[in-house]
Amino acid sequence: MHDPATDIPSQDSQLIVEDVVSALTGDVEAILDADRLRSQMERAAEEFDRRTAHAFGRALLDSLCDDPGNLRLLEALVILGLAHPDVLGEHRISLAVEGRRLAVLLERSGDPDRARSVLELLANNMPTERTIDQELAGVLRRSGKTEELVERYLARAEECIKDGKPSEAIPWLQEILLLDRTRRDVARMIRDLRYQEAEKSNRSKRRWRLLFVLLLVSTGVSALIAREVSIRRTYDGLPEASLETPSTLHERRAGLQAMLDDYRVWSGMVGVTQERDTLDTRIADHEREMAAEGRRNARVAVQRQEMAEAARMRGLMHSERGEFDEALVSFQEALERSQPDWEHRAQLQVDIDALEKWQADQGE
Repeated sequence: MHDPATDIPSQDSQLIVEDVVSALTGDVEAILDADRLRSQMERAAEEFDRRTAHAFGRALLDSLCDDPGNLRLLEALVILGLAHPDVLGEHRISLAVEGRRLAVLLERSGDPDRARSVLELLANNMPTERTIDQELAGVLRRSGKTEELVERYLARAEECIKDGKPSEAIPWLQEILLLDRTRRDVARMIRDLRYQEAEKSNRSKRRWRLLFVLLLVSTGVSALIAREVSIRRTYDGLPEASLETPSTLHERRAGLQAMLDDYRVWSGMVGVTQERDTLDTRIADHEREMAAEGRRNARVAVQRQEMAEAARMRGLMHSERGEFDEALVSFQEALERSQPDWEHRAQLQVDIDALEKWQADQGE
């Protein structure tokens, strides 16, 4: 196949551009409808490699700088841009802008059908460019093809609904009502879609609320579990209570009471309360036993003191009678039975020492 780009250095510039335009647009007299434009774009994509496409682009842009209103040049540039988008991108040229400019020039030159074909091809290949649709709608309105425009908008709306985007379908349907306010079916579709969107939004809000509640519950449960584990560790760290070491009863009881004061409510609260009450009973019983033992010891101490006093008095009587051996025995008994703080202990010890010395002297 002949590659016009390879001949650029050796041919006249104007002839080169004509070759480029012919290669891209074909017969100038041919009817350029949407199908033919599409076939030309596809052919340009298949037959011209990247290097050739860039050479064509440079040639067309240079010529358009000199003759910006040339429809054939602009048409060839749009076809090339559709087939090789990177060609225009390299020169920072917007395909959408150039396509709309071509459509405007075609319509002004009295060829609205050709303008429509260009815009339809651009709209199909650039669905996100709303300006193309708006320009196409203007051409159809000015051409008196309102019904066709309505069908086009309806097709777009149905396509949005099919894709699961009802909110994007509503503006297309509203455009239809602007063109034909008698379309009650379209008004009903808009109402139904808005109701569906509202229901969808409500369902989404309910789901989010449910998720939020579940998250709160989950967080609360996790916090409760962590709290229970912490309380359990505190409980396990309390000292063991033993009657052999009475102070441990009070220490454990104080720890249990501190847990009840600090944590107020938790799963083991009842058990801790019962254990505290049991310890209160054990402590009270132990204190009663200790008090009773103290009273018993006090009575025994009094009895022993009374017996010590009686023995001392007997010892004194024996001493007065000169019965020193018996006196020594009584004094020793009194000293043994007496309390350490008894006021007569010192004198008893003196008397005992004197009597023992006397016995020793008698033995000699």
